[in-house]
Formats: sequence, structure tokens, C-alpha cells
Amino acid sequence: MNRRRLLNTSAMRIALRYAAVYAALMILGLGSLYWASNQYIDEQISTGLQQKMTDLLRIDKKLGREKLIQTLNTQLTINKQSRPLFLLLNSQHKKVAGDLEAWPPELNEMGQVINVWIEDSLITAISNGQDAYWPMIAETLSDGSRLLLAQNLKQAEELQEVIHYSIIGIFLLSVGLALTMGWFIGRKILGRIDNITLTANAINSGDLSQRVPISAQNDEFDELAKYLNGMLNRIEQLLTGMRQVTDNIAHDLRKPLSRLRNRLEVTLLKQRKPREYQQVLTETIKDTDELIITFNALLEIAQTEAESFRGEWESVDLTKLLEKVGKLYMELAESNSQHLTVTIQSDLKITGNRHLLTQAISNLLDNAIKYTETKGQIILEATQHQHEGVVVKISDNGAGIPVKMHTLVLERFFRLDSARSTPGNGLGLSLVKAVTDLHRASLSLEDNHSGLSVVIKFAIDNKNLKHSKV
Repeated sequence: MNRRRLLNTSAMRIALRYAAVYAALMILGLGSLYWASNQYIDEQISTGLQQKMTDLLRIDKKLGREKLIQTLNTQLTINKQSRPLFLLLNSQHKKVAGDLEAWPPELNEMGQVINVWIEDSLITAISNGQDAYWPMIAETLSDGSRLLLAQNLKQAEELQEVIHYSIIGIFLLSVGLALTMGWFIGRKILGRIDNITLTANAINSGDLSQRVPISAQNDEFDELAKYLNGMLNRIEQLLTGMRQVTDNIAHDLRKPLSRLRNRLEVTLLKQRKPREYQQVLTETIKDTDELIITFNALLEIAQTEAESFRGEWESVDLTKLLEKVGKLYMELAESNSQHLTVTIQSDLKITGNRHLLTQAISNLLDNAIKYTETKGQIILEATQHQHEGVVVKISDNGAGIPVKMHTLVLERFFRLDSARSTPGNGLGLSLVKAVTDLHRASLSLEDNHSGLSVVIKFAIDNKNLKHSKV
């Protein structure tokens, strides 16, 4: 994976920003910790010196000078790295005991812990290299003698050094972990994005079967992949449908167009009588009307599927609409020696487009009459169901449609072999399907056991649908 590309990822940039902010906060927090630890150590040293001086003064007052000197000399046998250094001068400022050679000239205050520079020449009990600022406290005794205590800072400095390096280690480790985490997160996110990019490139090259891989993590990338795959499935279906429609148009319209052209060509081969010209023109107009009907049906289907049909979207009294259409087709059924029964529940209302609903029901009744034999039975019924909403059902006892063909007959221009000899363009059920989809209704074809039943179910909340005029 290209490092430059990885550094340009949003994840890596965010990680770097957070690492910078985190580093600043760590510097502030660890710096405060280091300062607080130093203050604590200094406070402990100062408190220890004051307490030690108080104890020595009490010994001198209660037990006498000899006991004080004995106590101070006893300190010489203790660990020289941790014990306080001391100096006891008599009233004539002569050294009586201690491991300091002389009184530091900078030490003038009594009873307070102050930092005083100690030269190596003033220290005999400890090896060279101890010159530094040491915390000291001095007191004047009752007879004018003076006592000085100074704390060796070597252990304190070692402790501070340990704290110092520990803080630096914690800081480097924390920032390093933040950057490492950002690096791995960036690689992971970039890898997921690369999967989407590779899929997009493959589809762009013409392989519409490619889909974005979905992992078992079920994270936001998988959710995005599911939506993208759903969109790709839909696009593939639309393109496949477009190819099928194109093939079907070429197949179904080639015949009337060829017939129309051949008729005109034959007519022009020789001079004919006006009546013959009139007959040819009449037949040509009839074929042209069939083409116009086909293209109008295609246009309505396309507009309906795109939800851009130019018409009113309103509350429709479905009871009156079905009764009106049923009455119209009842007369047509009687002329074909068929019987159409209309059973409509009263006060059925839905929200929809009156024109499209009328055309959909008309197409279904037209098909039922067309494919039902003489003296056949056709039923149009509509009822209100508590859980299913409004259900419209059109049944017949005609030839029916094989169950395996129920999905195919809803596609544009698809016609059963048995229907090829009858007038039509194979768009009737496609329009019905587009209309039901537009109205958020379900369309199903059922075997009527000698015939076909077409069931349309309008959802209970159909009345809450809102479509604007286009």
C-alpha cells in the first residue's frame, strides 16, 4: 500500500490531529505531574530537616550538650547517602563536631530551610562531585553555639531522574501508540475503500455483476456496501429490463412497421383507383394507431414507474370508480356472451390517481374478457379488510396463466405463445404493475383453478400517502 496515499487518508489525518492534541495534553498533564512530584519531594526534605532539627534541639535542652554531640556523632555511622550532614560550632564559632568543614557564608537566616551552594571543599565525609545547592536549616543554641543540618540530595535527584525518564517514556509510548493506531486504522479504512473502488472500476468497465464485498463485522462500511449493492442490483435490473424492452420493441413493432411499409410500397407500384387508395390509407391509419397506442402505453408506464405521471393525486371513491368501470365492461362481456359479476363494498376510499386506477382496472377486465371463452364467468369484487386494507380481486375461469409465468407476464412486451394471435402489445399487465407500485399497493397473480385471479391490496395507510402535482 502506498505510504503517501495512506498519509493522505482522512483517518490518518484525523489520527495525526488527535495525536497532536493528545501529545499537548500529555505534555501538560505529565509536566504538572513532574512539577507536583518535585514539589512533594522538596516538601518532604524540608519537613524532614525541620523535624530533625526540632528533635536535636529537644535533646540539647533536656539531655545536655554531651548527649547532643553523641547523637550527632552517631549519625556518622548511618548511610552517608541518605542522612543529613551537620555542623556544630561553639559560641566562638569553632567546629565541635560534624562532617562540614566550615559554615557556608550564604547561610545567614536561622530556623528556616533554604537552599545554599555547597562547595566540595566544605564536605569531607562524602566524595567529590557533591557541590550543588543543598537545602539547609540552622539554629542558635542557648549558649550561643550554632547547629547546621544539610540534606544530601543524591537520592532525591535519582528519584526525580527516574520520574523524569518515566514521564518521557510514557509520553513517547502514548504518542507512538496513537500514531500506530492511526496508521492501522488508516490502512483498514483504505482497504475497505479500495474494495469499493475496485468494484466501481469493474462496473465502470462493463462488468455489472460485481458487488462490494461485505464482511462479518456489520459496521458502517458493510451498511454502506449493502445500500450500494442494492443500488447496483436495481441498476442492473433496469439495464437488463431496458435491453429486454429494446429487444421486445424491435420484435413486436417490426411486424406492423414492415406491414405498413410494404403496403405503401405495393400501393405505389402502379396507378390505383381512389377507393383502393382510401382503403390503403385506412389500414395504414389503423396500424399507425396501434403504434401510437403502444408508445403511449410505454410512456405512461415510464412516467408511472418514475412517479412523474402528469395527473391529480387525490382521495378517490374506489367504490364508485369500480362500479362505473364494472358497468362499462359488463356490457362488453354480455356482447361476448360472458357474465361479469360486480360485488363492491360501499364507501371504499383510497388516495391515488383516478385516471391510472381506472386504466389499471380496465386493463385487467379487458384481459379477463379477452382470454375467457364464451359463456365464461368473470368476477370483480372489492372489500375492506381490517389488516390488509382495501382488496380488489378480478377472477375469471378462462385459460389462465401457468404459475411459473406469473412474474414474466408483468414484464413489458411479454406475451404467452397462446396470446400471440390476439390483439395487444404485451403492455397491459406492465402498466397495472407500475400503477400498483406507484400507489404502494401489492399485485399478485393467483391460480383460480381453471382461470386466473388478479389481486390488488391497497395498504391500510394508503390514505396517508401524499403526491404532488407534476
